[in-house]
Amino acid sequence: MAFPRRLLSDGEQVVVELLPHWSYLGWSPVITAAVAAAVVSLAMAWTTAPSAVVEVGLGIVGVTGLWLAARVARWRTTSLVITTTRLVRRSGVLARRGLDIRLDRINEVSYHQSLAGRMARTGALQIEVGGEAGVVVLDHVRRPAAVAGVVHEQIAALGRSARERPDDTPPAGLPAMPADPVPRRTVGERLVELEDLRRRGILTESEFADKRAKLLDRL
Repeated sequence: MAFPRRLLSDGEQVVVELLPHWSYLGWSPVITAAVAAAVVSLAMAWTTAPSAVVEVGLGIVGVTGLWLAARVARWRTTSLVITTTRLVRRSGVLARRGLDIRLDRINEVSYHQSLAGRMARTGALQIEVGGEAGVVVLDHVRRPAAVAGVVHEQIAALGRSARERPDDTPPAGLPAMPADPVPRRTVGERLVELEDLRRRGILTESEFADKRAKLLDRL
């Protein structure tokens, strides 16, 4: 589910929007559904098998199918969004839950990947936030090292924007200081441009995904 653009403040833009890694679905419903389907197939192939065995097997397949469908629905409605000013986590199918962290409150961003996580390209993002929030851990993040890099880029860009903001009331008698040269575009700013081109229909979804992946690989 795409992040509603109506929730963005003036001048705020979405930099990265990610669904959780497929490991979020978990192995239990997948394995259970596969085993139940195999049992039903064998029972149906066995001509002398009691009908009750087939009916029970079909019931198990139906229940595990609904279980897996519920997990997929939760996966599709969970997203991690990095904007030019915030980090947002939203989840929930019927009841919605949200986590909203301003980038200027983030003290440190790190990530953790197990060996299996490195192979599957997923891990946990650990965010140290000032105040009472402490450390916030986000699990099942796709390519956590690249995502942490984007967060660092946006924090740095936010800091540069604050430092380069001109003084609206210079001392009387002194000429206004000339504006600094336009800084080199960051990866985050390029991702913003790609998102805008995709939204306007200039880039297809496949072109957008390919160009975004190349930019994230530079981190």
